[in-house]
Amino acid sequence: VRSPRANMTIYDLAGHREYYSSHSSILELISKTTPSLFLLLVNLLFSLEDIIAQVYYWSAMIGNVCHKCPQQSSIIVVGTHADCVQDRKKLESLCIQIEKLARNAIKQLTFVQFTSLNVTSLSKELDGFISLLHHTIDDVRVKCPAISLSCHVMYAFLNGKVPANQDAISLSQLLILLNQEDPKVLPTDAAEVSELLKTLSEKGFIVFFDTIRADSWIVLRQEMLLEKVNGVLF
Repeated sequence: VRSPRANMTIYDLAGHREYYSSHSSILELISKTTPSLFLLLVNLLFSLEDIIAQVYYWSAMIGNVCHKCPQQSSIIVVGTHADCVQDRKKLESLCIQIEKLARNAIKQLTFVQFTSLNVTSLSKELDGFISLLHHTIDDVRVKCPAISLSCHVMYAFLNGKVPANQDAISLSQLLILLNQEDPKVLPTDAAEVSELLKTLSEKGFIVFFDTIRADSWIVLRQEMLLEKVNGVLF
């Protein structure tokens, strides 16, 4: 997501066990230097024990893979299927218990809030949820270390010059595109360009495979690694 205020990358990670190893790899890659906001979804139809077990597992896993980041990431726990719980008093009691237990369970991340979403009255609850997201994202953004203007220009260049249907580009191809620009506002030296790409990769905007013996590659659409790479990286 790109706006005049900031660039933001959104990842939707499946909760299925077969994807767990890829989750760790992606989270570790995107959380080296920049804090993130995590939304942990729990099904309110599950037992309280199962819900808390999920909160413990995922918050610990996220905290462990994000430990290298100097700034602490934030997490919001979201209860789904609230509309399927017929007993409203039971739902209120369950939400209070989850809020309390989650606050005690989450240690390595900044616990923001537990909230439940009812799809039958989504219009009423959605405004409050979006407001919560806006405030939390702003808090996280303030904690992010600033990156150079050249990094922003490089990211815009990659999105503007590389065809939308192209998932990746080699460093040599990128250098050709940069040398064709007139006037040249970005460096054309391979070492300088590589440094900008490394920073963008650390921030999670791209994946930069920097190699010495072969041509380096820039993956612009990271989900391609999960769609087209099977059993090689993970």
